[in-house]
Amino acid sequence: MLRFAILTAGNIAHKMAQTIAAVPGMVEPYAIAARSAERAAELARECGFAKSYGSYEELFADPNVDIVYIGSTHNFHPQHVRMALNAGKHVLCEKPLTVNATLARELFALADEKGLVLTEATWTRFQPAIHRLRQILDAGEIGRVLGVSANMGCAVAEKPRIALPELAGGILLDLSIYPLTIADIALGPAVSEPTGVCVKNENGVDVQEVIQAEYADGRLASLFVTGRAVLANTATVWGDKGRVTLRGNFWHTEALDVYNAAGHRTVELPFEATGYEYEVRAIVDAVNRGARECPDMPRAATLRILEQMDALRKAWNIRYPFE
Repeated sequence: MLRFAILTAGNIAHKMAQTIAAVPGMVEPYAIAARSAERAAELARECGFAKSYGSYEELFADPNVDIVYIGSTHNFHPQHVRMALNAGKHVLCEKPLTVNATLARELFALADEKGLVLTEATWTRFQPAIHRLRQILDAGEIGRVLGVSANMGCAVAEKPRIALPELAGGILLDLSIYPLTIADIALGPAVSEPTGVCVKNENGVDVQEVIQAEYADGRLASLFVTGRAVLANTATVWGDKGRVTLRGNFWHTEALDVYNAAGHRTVELPFEATGYEYEVRAIVDAVNRGARECPDMPRAATLRILEQMDALRKAWNIRYPFE
């Protein structure tokens, strides 16, 4: 069984550790590292990990680590991914993989050089509801797909990871990546750069935005995202014979509502644990098969979304100080 390690002991790392503990047999819960040895040890004890480290360097130096999950803030992703790959570890990195497409290409090249798996942990792509959504669309249950509309709102604008440009803040990389991902899944690659408008905070990063994008065959996406309020958080894929709505918190939904000439039906797809288990299984499968990427999260998809976000940040004149 592959030995799994977690970098950082923050909220998202805590959820990943709980996931590993809740689904025995996926991986061996091996190590947790944080800049606070106490926090790492506490999380390791809580979730049954064998070891804990008070520095990232110690974890990377451990030859028994097979896969590292990186849950640090966005600005640190490139550095931590490089450290892991150079240490010979397969990497599951929290979304976004990096802050721009150029850095992502560099990291994928390094992974190839080292013969390792590097995948972005956009958990939405791995989940059962998304697999079923693809099946519904492929079966023509809503006819010819015409577009995607989504609203997403979480009251996170004041959190440092959103408010501060030095942390690669703004909601684009943190929230808007999700509706862009749903549009990419349902509509395929965009045929032109997305457009939109945003509202910035006093630090010059985006906290509210409207994004529009055009896809092949005249299909469209219209996306509203805010970090200042809690919204219904639904996404709808609509076609000329019906629609599919991903219920509240669409980026980790456990239910789809299908509307067409046959009426309305609800498809319920509950998680086995937290929803993170599917990305863990995917990277384990890729490693065991000797693959370089996960089918649910191809590199091309990571790069497409990053390129869209690069274009929007350029149009909005948002640049991080470390770029």
